[in-house]
Amino acid sequence: MASRAQQKERQREERLAAERRAAEERAKTRRVAWITGSAVAVLAVVGAVVIATTSGGGAGSGAASASRPAAPPSAAQLSALPRPIAANIAQANRIIDTSIQSKLASLRGVPVVVNQWASWCPNCKAEFGFFQQLAKRYQRQVAFVGLDSQDSRGDAQSFLRGFPVTYPSIYDERASQAHSIGGGQGWPTTIYFNKAGQRTYVRPGGYTTLQSLEADIQQYALNG
Repeated sequence: MASRAQQKERQREERLAAERRAAEERAKTRRVAWITGSAVAVLAVVGAVVIATTSGGGAGSGAASASRPAAPPSAAQLSALPRPIAANIAQANRIIDTSIQSKLASLRGVPVVVNQWASWCPNCKAEFGFFQQLAKRYQRQVAFVGLDSQDSRGDAQSFLRGFPVTYPSIYDERASQAHSIGGGQGWPTTIYFNKAGQRTYVRPGGYTTLQSLEADIQQYALNG
């Protein structure tokens, strides 16, 4: 009887020891999973900080730089600009109801760059950051105008909230205004005018680099 009791006690102790080992293994697994998850979370935060601090820094960055709001010029800065350009900038980032012809007439005396775009157009979105940057860079010399063609007004306004620019866009529901100045065949299209109001170039298709847009501004707007 004593031998059988000892055997049962030994079996019980072995079972308890096995249960303790299993519990320790489970606890160890949970600790490893927690440490790994914490490390991944820290790396994700660090990565997000690095991306946030480096995105949009390159000269060729389009959509990335467009996500940063363009600070409007101060009253003092506006007063130093040519009057037609200052009046145009006063309508910055708005969808306006006027004709492209009347807008061009109001800008006579300064070169004008008209960008035909739509919120549904991927290539328009890709190049929008270039226009945002160069409109600010050339704001003392060139007026920029958007032409929101064949688009929903609400979608266009939402688009501009994400990609703010320092110039207005004319609402062109049927693209008739784009057609009237040589555009309207494809999206995007950029039309250039010299300071005498003469059209100097129609450029269909999107710009893929900041440099290519800047070269056209210099050739067809400033020297057209």
